[in-house]
Amino acid sequence: MKKKTIAIVHYNTPELTEAAIMSVKKHCQEDYQFLIFDNSDKRPFRTKMKGVKVIDNTKGQVIDFEAELAKYPDKEWNMAKLSNHGSMKHIWSVQKLWELLPDGFILLESDVLITKNFDFLWDETFAACGKVQYFHNRRREKDRLLPWLCYMNVPILVKNGARYFDPMRAWNLQPGENNPANWWDTGACVLDDIRKTKPELVCRCYANLDNYYIHYHGGSWRQADLENQKAWLEKHRALWYTPENKNAKIFICTHTDFEPVVRNKVYEVVDVRKFGDKEKGVPGPFYSELLHMYKISKRKNLPKYIGFCQYRKYFSFLDNMPDIAAVIEKHGMITPAPVDLRMPMRDQWATWGNVEDLDIATEIVNEKYPEFAKAWNANLQKTSMHPGSLHVMKTDDWKEMVAVSWDVTNEYLKRIGGDIDKRIEANPEKYHIGQYEFTDQPNERRVGGNICERIVSAWADWKYPNAAQYKLVITAEKVAPNFER
Repeated sequence: MKKKTIAIVHYNTPELTEAAIMSVKKHCQEDYQFLIFDNSDKRPFRTKMKGVKVIDNTKGQVIDFEAELAKYPDKEWNMAKLSNHGSMKHIWSVQKLWELLPDGFILLESDVLITKNFDFLWDETFAACGKVQYFHNRRREKDRLLPWLCYMNVPILVKNGARYFDPMRAWNLQPGENNPANWWDTGACVLDDIRKTKPELVCRCYANLDNYYIHYHGGSWRQADLENQKAWLEKHRALWYTPENKNAKIFICTHTDFEPVVRNKVYEVVDVRKFGDKEKGVPGPFYSELLHMYKISKRKNLPKYIGFCQYRKYFSFLDNMPDIAAVIEKHGMITPAPVDLRMPMRDQWATWGNVEDLDIATEIVNEKYPEFAKAWNANLQKTSMHPGSLHVMKTDDWKEMVAVSWDVTNEYLKRIGGDIDKRIEANPEKYHIGQYEFTDQPNERRVGGNICERIVSAWADWKYPNAAQYKLVITAEKVAPNFER
């Protein structure tokens, strides 16, 4: 399958263009390829970024703008002199992109920074998707499909005779400032054709699309504004810059095949099936993500910072990764924001599982880890917790937490006789088997993982009361009560 393409018309703003590309990579899930149509006369776009191709028109190799403008000797100049017919050159460039990208593309302005995922914009059921700028029939301005961020379904547009450039509906190609033929800015002509050709051509309009980007405005023709452009980029650095985080690794725990919602190289999928799904004959579901943690803790040459999420549970930053080293050094730990249990933690456990299991774990913690016990017992009385066993922290601290979790969980196994399945079969009513849609026997076998989840939550409150908190994102269709997708 061909990759979807994002096209950018570039003119002397390499810093802005590069940041625009990086912001897409940071916020979108789709693995787009990029085509840069470079009209620069001073500062061309040069890059070694993967997936970025440059069409060099810096000397008029593809479109000779001077020759094209010469075809209209009586063109209006007063309204166009500020940008030397820059808008018209933009229109010509986009029309050429229709030829270069016949399968369609998303048009992105070079001085735009993306703020969140816009993958939905590529919708082949429409001729175009974007935001319409309305002028309500004011003189010298026509409604237009804004070129800042829009999808163009080139095959259906061309098939139905639509155009991005028409000399009689263009920006200042004809004589006379008051000539209506001159009032068609970038994106106006194609919108007019779409409107005239209904129902064959339909544009999907997103009134709130500007919530998905911020726009510098006029970056390509405000050439003396370079320092302000750099200052603007620095102000919004978090939107486009992704730290390399070379000293960090976040493992994604899974026991099944799945499609990750993240692609940052900091993440690594770790499949429990590669471990045989068992430890000492105990089924993997009993340990859940704790089995992943324990196995990873035995690796050599682990990075300085380590974290865990799950195949259907992630921190809200996803690929929009913070500088992990900076965050950990300041806060000690990254943890999910607490969720409301609506009752004390011990009571909440009793609503879906056998509370005697939690009480056994409490006995063990009190006996073997008296310093940690205070935080553990306090958490049992709280009406909130850090969910999912998600965390990021220094590796040395993390190993200590994993060792405690592993020890408590295995001591629990000893005290129940080592067989969780027999315990459940002997006490189905205590495990609420069959009483709730969200519970079944495989889920109830997760006692070890549930103990670990509460150790991680209590550990955060004990060791890192100033931990950095991010929302938990759950991608599963069904979730247990008190957890939001």
